[in-house]
Formats: sequence, structure tokens, C-alpha cells
Amino acid sequence: MGKSIIGIIIVIVVVAIAGFYLYNGGGSNNTSTNDISTGNSIKDNQITVLSSDNSGDELSETKTFVLTGENFKFKMNGKTNPEIRVKEGDKVRIEFSSAQGFHDWVVDEFDAATAQVRDTDGMSFVEFIADKKGSFEYYCSVGQHRQMGMKGMLIVE
Repeated sequence: MGKSIIGIIIVIVVVAIAGFYLYNGGGSNNTSTNDISTGNSIKDNQITVLSSDNSGDELSETKTFVLTGENFKFKMNGKTNPEIRVKEGDKVRIEFSSAQGFHDWVVDEFDAATAQVRDTDGMSFVEFIADKKGSFEYYCSVGQHRQMGMKGMLIVE
């Protein structure tokens, strides 16, 4: 009887650990963190990160943009609702935080969205491949924020 109780306890602990990992976004593209990587080249709040693909044989670039949400506007490097430009095929990473209120960053055509964050939540990010050319509106999906001007353009050349 003692061995079966120990077995049950082990199963419960394993399930609890797995649940905690999944609840906190383990393996998901939409993850929150309070830490931004350093040591990468930065230009106008755009960071280009060289990373290895799954095979480890070749390096690919990730175009990273750091945006902040404020009341009814996005900010990047002092610009309001900035135009974001990438090339077709680029891997894009949006690192988003809120300086005021409750916001997110969404672009429908790439099925890309950060988590909704408050100014006390830290940073959330989303990564996607810009696999089609064109001009695509990004926006905040909270309440009427989009209608109140919290939007900008993602240009894929």
C-alpha cells in the first residue's frame, strides 16, 4: 500500500510541473518576459539577431522591433505609430510592452499577436515569417483602441 501512495504522489508532482510549464507559456510564440537580450546590433529600435535554425548548419536573421503601447498609440524610438519595414521571407519578432494602460500588438494577415499586457506586466513578444508582400495594418485589439488611432503599417517588400 505504501508503494502505491508514493507512485500516486510522483504522478501528481509530474502533472503539476507540466501544468505549470504549459500555463506559463512553455514552447509558445506568445511569451511574456521581463528581460530583453543584449549584445545585438540596434538601429532605430530594430535589433537583428543571428540565430541557428534547427539543423544548426546555417544562420538566419530575425528582424526584431521593440514597441511600446501608450494611450491610443504605439511608440518606437520616439516615433508614433511607426511604419515597420521588412523583406518577404524575413523572420520578424515584435517585442511589446505597455507604458500606459492595457494593450497588445496584432496583425491579422500573419495571424500574429502578442499577449495583452498592462504597464506592470513587462514585455510580451510574437514571432512570425513575413511570407507575403504588401502593406498590412497592425493595431491594438483592446476595446476601441484601434478606432481611436492605435494602429500602424507593416510593409513587406
